[in-house]
Parts: sequence; C-alpha cells; structure tokens
Amino acid sequence: MRHNNDHRKLGRTAAHRKAMLSNMVTSLFKAERITTTVPRAKEARRLAERMITFARRGDLAARRHVARTVKDPAVLRKLFDDIGPRYAGRPGGYTRVLKAGMRHGDAAPAAILELVGKDEKPRGKKKTSRKTYHDVEVPESPLKAHAKKKAAKKKAEEKQAAEAAAAAEQAAAATEGASPEGDVKA
Repeated sequence: MRHNNDHRKLGRTAAHRKAMLSNMVTSLFKAERITTTVPRAKEARRLAERMITFARRGDLAARRHVARTVKDPAVLRKLFDDIGPRYAGRPGGYTRVLKAGMRHGDAAPAAILELVGKDEKPRGKKKTSRKTYHDVEVPESPLKAHAKKKAAKKKAEEKQAAEAAAAAEQAAAATEGASPEGDVKA
C-alpha cells in the first residue's frame, strides 16, 4: 500500500529535493522552458502549477508564500506581473511535459517542461454537427395564416379610411378657397 506517499523522492534528502525543485521552478519561470528528466519534470510541474495559482491570486500573502520558493526577486516580479495574469481565465493546466527521448551520457528519459503559450487555449470538445440538414419550408399553421389575412384586411381598411379623410380635407380646402369674398391675407 502507498498511504501518504504523495511525491517522488528523486534519490535526495528532503532539503536537497526542496532546493532542487525551487531552483527548477525559478528557472522555468525565468526561461518559460527547461529540459530535465521525466520524474523531475513531473515533480517540478506540481510545484509550478501551485505557484502560478498563487500568482493568480496576487495578494501580499500569496506573494510571500511564493517568495519562499522562488528566491529571485526579478523572477518573482515576472511571475506576479506577467505569468499570473496570463492564466487568469484558465482553470489549471498551466504547464506541459513533453518527452524528449533519452539523455546522452546516462540514457535517462529526458523531458521538456514548459509553460503553455500565451495564445493557446485549453482544448475543449469540438462542437460540430455530424449531419448537415437541408432547409425545409414548413407550411404555416392555419391559425397563423388566418391571423395574417385578418391583419392585412384591417390594415387595408385603415388605409382606405385615411385616404377618405385626406380627400375630405382637400374638398373642404377647395370649398374655402372658392368663397365669394376672395382671398384676404392679413
């Protein structure tokens, strides 16, 4: 059973392991890509993801917590000013481990640990329909057709009433102009 065995020991004492991972994470944030062995990359990824999450928070307590791991002030500033806001809308997965074959010398499995790019978005499910459908004209319901006819009839009646009113106004104006007194302008 592996109760409470939650990390790789990497063949080092606790202090040496902590210092090594701190240096790796600092280098990762400085260069945004490092090459190491696969187990070290996977352990450094755990720590780097946590540090970026703290950087996203951005408060003083988070900065002090990260400063215990990232010792270089310039890198700490870069983490909180550039890297943290870059991943503000991303719910995790800030780094990736790419296998890079075997290391020359001891044939250890090598890996590249890098930050996910600025313009890359997390992969989601593709939303494409498998079938394409042709547009089909659906006949209107008889109730809608009746309502349209009724509205058109009412509109025509209103138009006729408006034309009749306009004709009556013109006739009234014509009878006023034909008065025996003539036009008197004041």
